[in-house]
Amino acid sequence: MPCPLCQRDFIIPTEGITGLQRNFFMENFLEFKTNMEVGSGSLSCHSCNIRYDGKTGSVSKATKRCLECRDDFCDSCSKVHHIQKVSKNHHIAIIGSETEEEIRRITSVKFCAMHTQKPLDYYCADCMKIVCVSCFVESHKLHDCKDVTTVDEEFRQTIEKKAWKISTYMSEMLLMRNNEEKRKVDFLKEIVEKEKEIHKRNQELKEMIDRQTKSLLDELSVIKSKHLKEMENQMEEIETCCTMLRSFEDYCTELRLKGSASDICSSVDQLIVRADELERDHEAFIGLPRKSVEVFFEATDLRKVLEKFNNNVVGNIQGNIF
Repeated sequence: MPCPLCQRDFIIPTEGITGLQRNFFMENFLEFKTNMEVGSGSLSCHSCNIRYDGKTGSVSKATKRCLECRDDFCDSCSKVHHIQKVSKNHHIAIIGSETEEEIRRITSVKFCAMHTQKPLDYYCADCMKIVCVSCFVESHKLHDCKDVTTVDEEFRQTIEKKAWKISTYMSEMLLMRNNEEKRKVDFLKEIVEKEKEIHKRNQELKEMIDRQTKSLLDELSVIKSKHLKEMENQMEEIETCCTMLRSFEDYCTELRLKGSASDICSSVDQLIVRADELERDHEAFIGLPRKSVEVFFEATDLRKVLEKFNNNVVGNIQGNIF
């Protein structure tokens, strides 16, 4: 899971959250804030409570707290606690106060996990940890150890320098974020412009295709009109020939069936001549070349165009990825 302080991922110990490294500063600070915010109206004096065996009528309200003992006292008991030999150097804080000095005192008081009654007064530079006097004697006697009050100011300055340096990084990151935000706005604006260009190109292609389609249909209409006229003229000529041939045939039939001998004899020479003319005209008409009418439509091959524009007749998109 991510660290709540630095956001870096870490592995949860097998014993769970209790196995994580403790932040004594935050623990003590939160405990101090909680107790200070509770106020004197809801806390009872620790000494009075012991002295009167928990009888609420005799127990005074707590107004002060010993930062070392973590016990709450009324005004009278706090004075007694302060003059006792074992606790005369302890720091007393007023319950409900939140001064910076008192916060610093409470967060500075830490006790050893092994020797629970011993404060962590020494800093071991070799182990980079704070230890109590018993730990110093038992395990750190040969190490470079100093009283925490000796290295306190030096470490505060080191922390301040590191914090200031990190704050400059924060300023750089904020500037970078603003620049990225501007780049994002400019990028989205550019995308909108390209979308407009694509839609415009789409409309242009549609209009161009409509114009070219109309042009092809107009050409086809001209071809249709021209050849239909020729076909109609040809059909009229054929119909005229058929009428002449049919008329000659009908006349010959009528003459043959109903004409007298003198009618036949006086007309036969003229009919033969006319028949020969009709035969010559028929052969000449039949022998005339006939035009074959063929109309073809060949679709434009767009493969080369599509290959050039990445198989998209509208266009091609190119973008730099930084």
